[in-house]
Amino acid sequence: MRQLKMLVASGLLLSILSGGHSALAETEAASQRAAEAPVTAVWVPHEVSFSYMGFTSYYSCDGLETKLKLLLRTSGARADLRVSASCSDMSGGPSRLSNARLRFHTLAMQAPTDVKEALQPGLGEWRTVSLRDRLPSGLSEGDCELVEQFDRELLPLFTVRDRVSQMNCIPHQRSFGGLRLQYSVLAPIPEPKTP
Repeated sequence: MRQLKMLVASGLLLSILSGGHSALAETEAASQRAAEAPVTAVWVPHEVSFSYMGFTSYYSCDGLETKLKLLLRTSGARADLRVSASCSDMSGGPSRLSNARLRFHTLAMQAPTDVKEALQPGLGEWRTVSLRDRLPSGLSEGDCELVEQFDRELLPLFTVRDRVSQMNCIPHQRSFGGLRLQYSVLAPIPEPKTP
């Protein structure tokens, strides 16, 4: 009889816990963030020219701007970033060759020696970023070459640790499972949500 009561109680506890799984996960994530103290940092400005020539996926100017903004924001670039693309297809359609001018700020734990201007202070936290098909929303396997180039040319401008790349982009074909990049980046602490 006692075992039956314990089984019923544990079953009840499990059903309560499974119903509140998302609240439990949020509490766990919040306590993990609290355990890692905020990092004092500075905002470092970047102005970059980015040329994209894909073999598998082509982008319109708007499409390239949207994808680059997504990758920069996901990686912790400051919200005031600017991306301006120019494309070889003047009709506004997808272009085999596209260029973009990027202006954005990233957090660094110390000011680089080659920056002459005064830098704004900031607070950051380590955030794990995982790029793969449909993560974040708006990214797909077809973006493999673009993400590969982002990893090679733009990600080094961010403060990154624990980078694991399993990129396997195959030209002229969609690379199923080829888009896999994960890293921890020093990103701004999100503003608390107002109720």
